[in-house]
Amino acid sequence: MSKLQKYNRIIFAVISIPTLIAMAGIAFLIICEVLPKSHPEFDQNKGVISKTEAEKNASKEEYNQYISYDHMFVLNSEQQEFVIPVTARTMEKKERWTERYRMKEVSVAEVVFDNSDNNSFSTSGEKQPEKKPDTTYLAAFYNNYFVNLVYENAARKIHRTLIKERFTGWELNYIRIGSKRYLAFIGTSTDSNDDGYLNDLDNGRFYLYDIDADDMKEITIPNMEILHYHLMKNTSYLIFDVKDTKRPESHKNEQFMYRYDINTGKYEDVIPEEEKKLHLKLIMQ
Repeated sequence: MSKLQKYNRIIFAVISIPTLIAMAGIAFLIICEVLPKSHPEFDQNKGVISKTEAEKNASKEEYNQYISYDHMFVLNSEQQEFVIPVTARTMEKKERWTERYRMKEVSVAEVVFDNSDNNSFSTSGEKQPEKKPDTTYLAAFYNNYFVNLVYENAARKIHRTLIKERFTGWELNYIRIGSKRYLAFIGTSTDSNDDGYLNDLDNGRFYLYDIDADDMKEITIPNMEILHYHLMKNTSYLIFDVKDTKRPESHKNEQFMYRYDINTGKYEDVIPEEEKKLHLKLIMQ
């Protein structure tokens, strides 16, 4: 082997080894981006596990969820009135029942609702024209999963746990119509897709809780699943986005709109049947 060939081999080795190391590093970074990330320090909120999964854990004397309290919403600071969503956090690894139960203090964020009933005054003390009450409080919107709600009015010595079953809720809003006040949310107590969790991948139902009457009402439309809801400002009307539970597979993304009056409990399809036929005819011709 000539000196030139030896020299070329040395140069090739000097260049190729760092290149191979760099390529291996790039490949590692790509794999890290593609593979699902695991964050043991941040337990996930997937909703409560189903009863079937809970029974499996109980048979093994294991548990994989713990309770946390999140985002206290103040309804009336003078009355010390607030609502706390209860969340179920899912651990990365199951623990044995025999282990010591660990409680951690959870910091909460406070959201204060503006009281639209208060009269506003100018700096000179003159009373301004009374504004029409804003009946929608979207500042209270809470879209994380919760498994229960705790309501407290310390001034009236009231403390309630609102939900009495295995349940996951979402899309929590505070609604006020005149003197009536409600908590509105969608939720489910059935694992309809059998994935082991109760969450918004299951068939949801709409709930309306009358705060002052302590009355929970489930709003249903026959053969319809309520997906989302919208309150029409300064009215008692909700608009529901719904899906037909008996729709054929070919219509899997078919959606309808219903109008619901909170005061009367009556609902109607926003789009009349004749108009639906017209819309269909226009794309069939």
